[in-house]
Amino acid sequence: MNIIQDKNFRNFIAQQESQSICPANDFMAEAIDRLENGVKLYGEALPWQKTHDQFRFREGEVTIWAGINGNGKSLVMGQAALWLAKTSKVLIASMEMLPAATVARMLRQASGESQPSREWSQKFEEYSKDKVWIYDQVGTVNPDSIIGMIHWAATELGIKHIMIDSLVKCGINQSDNEPQKKFMDSLQWAAKEHKIHIHIVMHIRKPDQNSAFTIPRKGDVKGAGELVDLTDNLLILSRNTQKEYYKQKGDAKYDERQPDSYINVAKQRHGEWEGVWTFWWHESSQQWIPKQGVGAQPYPSPSTKL
Repeated sequence: MNIIQDKNFRNFIAQQESQSICPANDFMAEAIDRLENGVKLYGEALPWQKTHDQFRFREGEVTIWAGINGNGKSLVMGQAALWLAKTSKVLIASMEMLPAATVARMLRQASGESQPSREWSQKFEEYSKDKVWIYDQVGTVNPDSIIGMIHWAATELGIKHIMIDSLVKCGINQSDNEPQKKFMDSLQWAAKEHKIHIHIVMHIRKPDQNSAFTIPRKGDVKGAGELVDLTDNLLILSRNTQKEYYKQKGDAKYDERQPDSYINVAKQRHGEWEGVWTFWWHESSQQWIPKQGVGAQPYPSPSTKL
């Protein structure tokens, strides 16, 4: 009979962990790059010029896109995916929408029109080939399959941005905090292991009557508190329901100049800015635009005037 002593096990674990101990100079080049470019300019930007000096998507991080149902989180994440695809491969895992519906909306956003021509769509198909990928699953997918998909997409396809829509479709018990925390730990590990950025959609608690017209905050995100604690970035999207209410009622307080929607950067662990951006709705393109009356943003390069 062979007996494995505790000291042997400790030595094995020590040997395994020693592979993760590196001299600081192994990371010096990347650290200098961050400092020379500035934290503000390290990573990939959102589509809107006014956000570029305030927020970036950095490799090895996880971003939560949160909002109430129908407030635009999936739509805007898809809009961001288009612009990220200029320089990086993007995969959209939208288990709440049919793949064709996801692609159709992206065609509208990219073309700036409600009905892009077949010729334009064919040109976009050629342009986006190998840049935008879709995870063809609709419905609930178990957490291990999600992590497996991330691993395969990163290692076999070179995907740099993986967008998961949404947490409730990842087969996790929403009433138990521990599985939620474990899943977020897995996403964090995958992002760092593969040097990619993982985006995940989550929901916001419905506001009570007294706070219906306020911008949601960090504490309003549904699920275990550890989800927000563990994530690197938290973007909370909301519509200006007060403006919509005044318009619907024909109230004199209605002001067209007021923004239609907001993105609250409620957390940015490795950045230097948190705050709220304002946006307007461009119906035909399904875009959130940065300024009233400017029209759809040209794709793939937003105007620097914005």
